[in-house]
Amino acid sequence: MPGHYAIWGNIVHHHNISPSNFMVYMTADGQYIGVLNDFNLSSTGDSPSGQERTGTVPFMAIELLTKEAIEGKVKHLYQHDVESFLWVLTWVSLHYQKG
Repeated sequence: MPGHYAIWGNIVHHHNISPSNFMVYMTADGQYIGVLNDFNLSSTGDSPSGQERTGTVPFMAIELLTKEAIEGKVKHLYQHDVESFLWVLTWVSLHYQKG
């Protein structure tokens, strides 16, 4: 998540944290490296901030699924992407066994 935080601080907001947007690979020395990819739904500081909500619904922050959010009254915050990371972690933990 440190990379995600760094790009968020530079005003690139991913908006679609989901299992399909992660890649994991193993380095030559046996370490696993995770990468967040697929920034096609991301926004930048100069992007319009309309009422659109992007993301994969099962992994979106609950606050972004409320009527107020759908009406555009809830600003997408970093904490919403962190909640999405937690939903992904929960899903992966329950979905996979023995690799």
